[in-house]
Formats: sequence, C-alpha cells, structure tokens
Amino acid sequence: MRERLFRKTMRVIFIILILSVSVLLPGCGQKDDQDGIVNLRVVSYQGGDIPLDMKEVVEKANAVSREKIGVTVDLEFQPSDKINLMMASGEYYDMVFTSSWINNFDKNASAGLYYDITDLLKKETPKLYEYVDPYWDCAELNGRIYGVPLLKDMGAEEMFRLNADYFEAEKGMVIPERMELGDIEPFLEAYKKDHPDKYPLEMTKSGPAGHLNFLERIVNPIIVLPFGEGQESEDVVPFYECEELMDRFRLFHKWYQKGYIHPDAATIDSLAYDKSIPVRFGVAWKGYQGFSNPEEWGFNVKTSIYDGPFLSRSSEQGAMIGICAACDEEHAKACLKYLELISTDRSFRDILAYGIEGKHFEYLENGTVLRSPTGRDRYNLLLFQTGPSASASVESVSRTFLADPDQWEGVFKEYETEGIYSAINGFAYDQTGKEDIIAALQAIYSDYAAELRTGTSDPDVVIPEIRKRMEAAGMEELLSDIRSQLSLWIEEKNRVKESE
Repeated sequence: MRERLFRKTMRVIFIILILSVSVLLPGCGQKDDQDGIVNLRVVSYQGGDIPLDMKEVVEKANAVSREKIGVTVDLEFQPSDKINLMMASGEYYDMVFTSSWINNFDKNASAGLYYDITDLLKKETPKLYEYVDPYWDCAELNGRIYGVPLLKDMGAEEMFRLNADYFEAEKGMVIPERMELGDIEPFLEAYKKDHPDKYPLEMTKSGPAGHLNFLERIVNPIIVLPFGEGQESEDVVPFYECEELMDRFRLFHKWYQKGYIHPDAATIDSLAYDKSIPVRFGVAWKGYQGFSNPEEWGFNVKTSIYDGPFLSRSSEQGAMIGICAACDEEHAKACLKYLELISTDRSFRDILAYGIEGKHFEYLENGTVLRSPTGRDRYNLLLFQTGPSASASVESVSRTFLADPDQWEGVFKEYETEGIYSAINGFAYDQTGKEDIIAALQAIYSDYAAELRTGTSDPDVVIPEIRKRMEAAGMEELLSDIRSQLSLWIEEKNRVKESE
C-alpha cells in the first residue's frame, strides 16, 4: 500500500513538473502570428517512410483550417520509441497519437499526461461529440474523458484471403463469406495434394494476423478473457488457462505437422512478396478491398471472415488523439476544433488522407477516390495516421474495381447488429506496482510465443513449462491484483446502473 501511494505521489509531482516546465517552452500558450491564428504541434505515429510531399500537403490543409477555424498545425511523424521518450521526458506537444498498441492511452491518461476534455467537448465542439458518440467510453477514466477516438474499424474482424482462381475456378470449391477457423483445412489439403513441395498457408513468426483478437487482453497477452463470456471478476485467466486459445494453438500445430506451414515459420519475418501462397490471413472490416485487388496479386482474391467483429476497450482504442495536459485552455479548444473539422468536413479530411486533388488523387463518379501514381509514390499514409478513417472518402483500388462509397455506414451498422462485445468492456487495469512482474511474465511469454503461434511447438508439451515459470515469476500475485480491481469496477458499474 505504501509503495503504491508513493508511486501515485511521484506521478503527481511529475505532472506538476511538466506543467511548470511547459510554460517556459516556445510556442506554448502563444499564437503563431498577430492575426490570432493558433498553431499546434501534432505528433503522429510513423509506421514507415515519411511521405515526400508531406510539407506541400500540410500547407494545403493549413490554408483551409486557417480560414475556417483559425488553426494551423505542424504535423510530424515519430516512431514509437521516440514518442515514448517524448512522453517520458515531458517534451511539449499539443496533440499526440495514442492507442492501445502504440503510446498506450490508459497508461498515459492514468499518469495525468492528457488533458481532461470532458467539460470542453460539448460546450466547444458539439459536432465532434456527436460524431464520436457512442465510442467515448474507451477514452474515459473514472468518468472523465482524456482522449478523442479516431473512428475507423472499431472492432476486430479476422479473415482468410484465398486465391479464388485456383480454389473456385480450377478446383470447383466454394469460398463462403464466413467460415469457422478450422473450415480452412479442406482448402489447405487440396493445395498441398496438388503441390506437395509447397506450403499453402502464409505464416511468419508473428503468427496469424489478429490471432489474439478474439480475447479481451487485460495484460497483453498474459491475462485474457474470451469475448462474450464471463460476467464476474474471477473469469479473467492466464492465457494458458484459456481453452479456446489452447485449441487454436493445437490446430496450428496440426497444420504444421501436415506441412501446410513452412517449417521455418517461427523465424521468418515476412512472406509478403511470395504471391504463390494461396491462403493468407487478414484483419480488416466489412467491404475492405485492399486484400482483393487482382491487379496487385495477379489473380482474383476472395475473403472469408472467420472471427468477429469483436469490440472491446482495446479494439476501440486502435487510434486516438491525446491533448497534452500542459496545454492552456486556448490551445485545448483549438485542438478540439481542429479534430471537429477533420471529423466532420470530408473535403478537408481528404486532403490529409489522400493529398492534393488532381495531383495525388481524384474523385470518381461514384463518390470514391482513386490515388494517382504520384499519390501512391509521394503521399501514401494509413488513414488513421492523420485522422478518422471513417470521415474520409472511401478509396477504390482501380477504376474497374470500385469500392462502396457508403462502406463505413455498413461497418458501423454491423457493429450494432452483429458486434460481439467484451463482458468487461471499459475496464482498464492499473499496473502500478506490478510493472516488474508483468515485464518478467512477458519475457517468459516471448521465449515461446513465436513457436506457439506458428504451430511449431506442441502446446501440450510446452504449456506446463510456461505455467511453472510464470507461477514462479508472480502470476498469482498479478492475477489477484487484477481480480481485486475488476471486482471493484464491477461493483461500481452495478451501483451506477441501480442509481439510474
């Protein structure tokens, strides 16, 4: 108890230091010119090369936002380690990319690093509040809002991507829109029979894309809860006690033994350019075309969903924006106004999404956009790196392979009607005081993870060894702390329901 109190006290002192130092930084709390234009430093996640035409595109966007809301931005992209260092050192920014997977939102919000925007949202930017609703829960801690979710694929859907020319046209097989995970076996078997020296299932050391998405990961990937199951705190379990996950590892091992998976899969970084592989994994959303462009693959591709859509706090936190706690109110308002503009003004959103019309992209007759060769080469970012994916026009991959311009309406309708929600959606575990145990458990997991998720190892052989090592490293202490916090969270949630 004393240790936890000490850590919380130090956290408060750290925030005070950030606030104290930030007022001395150039640009903090200042306008960028005499016309009252507020300039913001915006730091996003750098997942690849920075686009060559970034400066030109940002200047175009700034001309629009300057006129419409009196706000401009300096947009920069930083790798995850640089963002982590920036957050730890208290370096000033106005807005930063945050999520459940890069620059952890719950951790930073709990530490007081993000601005409490609860009161400003509805007052200053009601259109932004309405646009994001009902996904504000993932940005809340203790009933207060500390981030802005960027609407995109808020749920996780996993799918197979199959060579339709081979399986349907040549073999006469039918690729269904949906299947179970194990239903892929006849397709793998058919290809292996025709090509005994090849491996029909794409598999690298990362394992199947999204292979843990059917689990709510309380401490990723150590403590989990399957979606749609469990209402009480004791239902969260160590990953090795999740039978559904163990059954999947057993299935992967079976496929490995049958020769469907490359024998060196646990050490292979990428198979992206081996287009001969007829079955690949994918994580996307309903209507996504990026896996299916025949001009890219050289054959027709069909997708078949086998999991999801799963929605949880972590999936809904796939892309967010945090506003610096050291911002003054003027800059916080400017941040929210900018986020409102990029969320509700499609023509403005398309600039940062696709570049400059006529140079980087064009609008097609059905309302979708098509990138130009210049756009693909000189300005090609993932949509969520610059704003909400769902507020941008939908991209078609070619003039003949057109996307549905209303794709996102279908995606969010599917979440409403078919979404599978975590039983503890909204719970965020406070890891304070257990960081060393978590680090030790994750290190143990990493010793076995690649071989488990590629099917290289027999889970019934290695799991007992993992369990023994993890129990010695403090698994029960961690699990007890999580269950204690979760019990209190459930009690409070029930109390609020009863009072409504």
